[in-house]
Amino acid sequence: MHRIDTSGAVAGLFQEGNPAIGQQATRLGAAWLNDMQENVAKVIEDAGIDLEKGNYDQLRDAIVAMIAGVVGDGDGAVPTTLTVTGAGLATGGGDLTTNRVITVPKASAAEVAAGTDDTKAVTPLALAGGIGGKSLAASGYITLLGGVIMQWVTASVSANGSTNVTLPTTFPSQCVFATFSGGAALTNAQDNDPFVSNRSASTVTVFSARDEGTIGVVFAIGF
Repeated sequence: MHRIDTSGAVAGLFQEGNPAIGQQATRLGAAWLNDMQENVAKVIEDAGIDLEKGNYDQLRDAIVAMIAGVVGDGDGAVPTTLTVTGAGLATGGGDLTTNRVITVPKASAAEVAAGTDDTKAVTPLALAGGIGGKSLAASGYITLLGGVIMQWVTASVSANGSTNVTLPTTFPSQCVFATFSGGAALTNAQDNDPFVSNRSASTVTVFSARDEGTIGVVFAIGF
């Protein structure tokens, strides 16, 4: 294929000519006409269509057939014998004779919390819900993956005795560890800092031998 280059052509374009200024019209040449003819004919014939005089739809039909061939088994087409299949967590797919869908199932919050399903993907939303309850405040708790709960609560401990501190939430099973942080830098034996003397799923008992009340924080871990 080439642009018209016969006499009268300007920069590869046709010109009508202008006798008033002596400008010559572009002369048609056999080379350009044959070039145009054969380029069009090749498209039609490569699509498997016989040339037919007077049929004005052949070029369009050839283009449509070639485009359709992209999803079939024609020349230059994508082979439908190829397949797209899922692997790992992905499922679905198939050969390329039609549109295919690959699916990755996602875990629910309950499945994340259970921690037993190994066939689904975890999204941020499911992870946040599956971690469990939480209360992020001065006295609060957070549930970790697997069901472990950490709690903290500010408490006022009475002097020379035991104080029961109610936890922000009750452990479903048991409290396995608790400590009290608070006291004073004193040297008398009776001023030993308070300590946890007992614990349950809902309460931590703090004993203090100090002669005055103490404010501190109870920290507990359980499940």
